[in-house]
Amino acid sequence: MSKVLSVDTSEVQANLKQFIEQQLPQGLAEAMEKAALKVEADSKKNCPAGDKGTLRMSITHMVEADETGVNGYVGSNLEYAPYVHQGTGIYAIEGNGRKEVPWSYQDAKGDWHTTEGIEPTPFVQDAVDTNRDAILAMFKGVLGNG
Repeated sequence: MSKVLSVDTSEVQANLKQFIEQQLPQGLAEAMEKAALKVEADSKKNCPAGDKGTLRMSITHMVEADETGVNGYVGSNLEYAPYVHQGTGIYAIEGNGRKEVPWSYQDAKGDWHTTEGIEPTPFVQDAVDTNRDAILAMFKGVLGNG
C-alpha cells in the first residue's frame, strides 16, 4: 500500500517572499555598508599621507540601493586623487599617461619642477583586493552561510 504525501508549502512560500522582499534587500545593504567601511578604512591606511594628510582624510564611502541592486562607492572628491591612485606620465596604470616627457610645472610657491610622472599608489584598489575574501564572506552571511 502506498501513501500519498501532501505538504502545504504556502507558509514556506510566504516566508520566502518576505525574505526576498524585505530581509534580503536590507541584508545586502548592511553587508555593502560593512564592506564599504572596511575598504574605506584600509584605503586610508594605504593612502600616502602627504604634507597634511588631506587626501587620506578626504576618503569616504557611500552606499546606494535602488531597483537594480546595492552599490558601494569608496573614494575621494579631491581633484588630484585619481592622479595619485592611477599614476601619471610614463608610470600611469594602463599606459594612458602623458607621453611627452619630461615636462615642467610651477607649483603654488612659484618653484619649478621637472617630472616624467608619478608612480601609482592604488590605495582603494589595493584595499578591495586585500579584503576580497572578507567582503565575499559579508555577503554570504546575508544568506546565513557566513
